[in-house]
Amino acid sequence: MLKKLSYSILIAGLCSCSSIVKTKVKTIDPLKAVSIKQKGLDKLSIQERLEREYASIDPSDTTKLAFFADELYMKGSDASLRGDSEEAALFFEYVLKVKKEDNYVQKRYAVELIRLNKLSEAKEILASLYKSENSEKVGLILAGVHTALKEKREAQLVYLSILKDFPSSEEACVFLAKSYSLESKFKKAFSLLNKCERSSKGKAIYSFYRGKIEIARGNIKSAQKNFKKSLRVDPTYQQAAIGLGAIYEEEKKFANALEVYEKFLKKSPHAYAILKNVIQIYFALGKYDKVIPYAERLSNIDSSDLNLKVRLGILYADSKRYEDAKGIFKEILVAVPKSDKVLYYLGTLYQQTGELDSAIGYYSRVPEESSLFHESNLQIAQLLQASAIEQKEAKDKLVSFVNERADKHTNLRVELRVLLAGFYENEGALESAVDEMEKIKNEKTFNEGHEYYFAALLEKINRFDRAKEVIEGILVKNPENPHALNFLGYSLLERGEDLERAFYLISKAVELRPDDGYIRDSLGWYYYKIGEYEKALVEIKKAWTLVNTDVVITKHLAMTYAKLKKFTKAKEFYVEALKNCKVESERRDVLKELSGLEKLRLPASQ
Repeated sequence: MLKKLSYSILIAGLCSCSSIVKTKVKTIDPLKAVSIKQKGLDKLSIQERLEREYASIDPSDTTKLAFFADELYMKGSDASLRGDSEEAALFFEYVLKVKKEDNYVQKRYAVELIRLNKLSEAKEILASLYKSENSEKVGLILAGVHTALKEKREAQLVYLSILKDFPSSEEACVFLAKSYSLESKFKKAFSLLNKCERSSKGKAIYSFYRGKIEIARGNIKSAQKNFKKSLRVDPTYQQAAIGLGAIYEEEKKFANALEVYEKFLKKSPHAYAILKNVIQIYFALGKYDKVIPYAERLSNIDSSDLNLKVRLGILYADSKRYEDAKGIFKEILVAVPKSDKVLYYLGTLYQQTGELDSAIGYYSRVPEESSLFHESNLQIAQLLQASAIEQKEAKDKLVSFVNERADKHTNLRVELRVLLAGFYENEGALESAVDEMEKIKNEKTFNEGHEYYFAALLEKINRFDRAKEVIEGILVKNPENPHALNFLGYSLLERGEDLERAFYLISKAVELRPDDGYIRDSLGWYYYKIGEYEKALVEIKKAWTLVNTDVVITKHLAMTYAKLKKFTKAKEFYVEALKNCKVESERRDVLKELSGLEKLRLPASQ
């Protein structure tokens, strides 16, 4: 298929047998294989040395001149391979002082000048070469230079000249047609493409370029027909498949685009650009399971595309293909061993598969300067906490980790110590939990949520005055905090202190959060405490509707039914509460209440 000409690859087409004479005569190496960049010399100083060396050779000494030219040709070739066009051009220039008529070196010199954007100089050399040897390749380069210099007419004349001598030149035909179309000479462009197509049967390129011109004219339907024709002529013509698929994508006809691409991939399964388009469409449609086989194929073609590997790894993880995900992220880690994101992803994957030590290992490698450092450390703490719950000997590791990181990193201090406090609470070590909260209560990041949790812990160890002090502090800063209002009101209610204030605080909390089941339960419990059981039933039923899995709310509902002598209902909700008990102390409490209920004589009507 035709590809856009690239000056960086034209040199391969220009290479033929050089007429430079090879000799084994030993003489002075003018630059001793010196490289301008290696020696830190500028072009002027190198040129001066070359000029001196050239001038020092007797013009009649053809052997020495030939060796001089050969040495510089090799240096020019080496510089060209290294991508140093400035150095290559300089060496070729001096070769041509000796070998003035060497067309091959002139071609190479012209290519280096093009790379240096010295187009006018290159044009002169190429024009002379094209005139002398009438080469199709030289003509195409010359026409390309004319085009780059905005010399449209001159470029067209060269293309016409090529087509006269080489009627089957696809490049000359399509580039000339493109030139006509840019001048809006569409009839002329189509006529040329049709003529070329008749003389080159079975070529898909001409229909494809007609399609491209139709797109430029805004004739999408005609473009579509031409792309389809191009694919009929050659089902493996990738540019036509991309062109047709792009039209469907623009029209949001993704199923049609996928049909084109997937049909093409049956013939050419490793077409990189087509695979990328299929992946993008499936991503856009949210069909991630469909992406994986195409992404795998694309990743095998270009193993250096790390972004694609990351996306594939995430897809594996989403599909619960954790081992595949681990494998691909480990591959990426070889290429970028300090990537915080990859380390974090691997930590997450090992966490998902329950390999906690490996997860901790990867999280620990996330660098301190990373934005993921904070979250990585919290994950480590949670993993250590999980281990400490299951293995008592792991408790020391958790405590040691929290102490070390909390002391060293102020931005982690509050969250780590709150996490440790939660661990102590679950262990029943409430005093230790309170101690952890005491250590951080004056930190800047110690927020209302932390204060609320601190107060709850204080109340559990019967330090009511201190708990009240903390909650009152929250209400000073935020009088409209419904949870603080409810906490203080319920606390007063439970201790039978200042019921009037308790009612005020709870009622205000209900007003602020009418759909909070826990706050509703507090209001119902207030009515229960003062003996207004019907009102209590209304509020606690609302609370239970909102949070029907909470043991305390369910138990309150059962107790209220019992007070109203609706014993069957009471028993029903005690049993319901038992189903939701998570700790043994809750279960014992509910069973005690239920046992008391069973001793009552139930009226037949109940």
